[in-house]
Amino acid sequence: MPAAISCVTIPVDDLQKAIAFYSAGLGLTPDEQDEEHVSFDLDGVYLVLLNRSDMGVFVEDVGNRPAAKGQTGVILSYFTESREEVDAVLDKVTAAGAEATEADDDEGVYSAYFTDPDGNVWEVLHDSN
Repeated sequence: MPAAISCVTIPVDDLQKAIAFYSAGLGLTPDEQDEEHVSFDLDGVYLVLLNRSDMGVFVEDVGNRPAAKGQTGVILSYFTESREEVDAVLDKVTAAGAEATEADDDEGVYSAYFTDPDGNVWEVLHDSN
């Protein structure tokens, strides 16, 4: 069986604030939710927001600690259909409270970066190549 990503879990400090951001900023609707986590079904791949304190239960077994707020080990990328959609996503996420860079065109890839309220880094891009 080929490898595939089925779920991406990211740590958050305030689950309700994170849900509000992802709902307003990216238009996501929770698929499942309890006091510790929320999941969003992104066309068959789940994005899970998990309380940072609960993340340790899973990562400490393999010798790691949850990343502190503002530290990142991954970039989550959001591919769009057009440059205009990149700009529209940036407008929505900044209105929802994200810190964002200006979009830039680098050899046909129009992209920018933003962070959610917990410092998780996203790239939003359109590749016209």
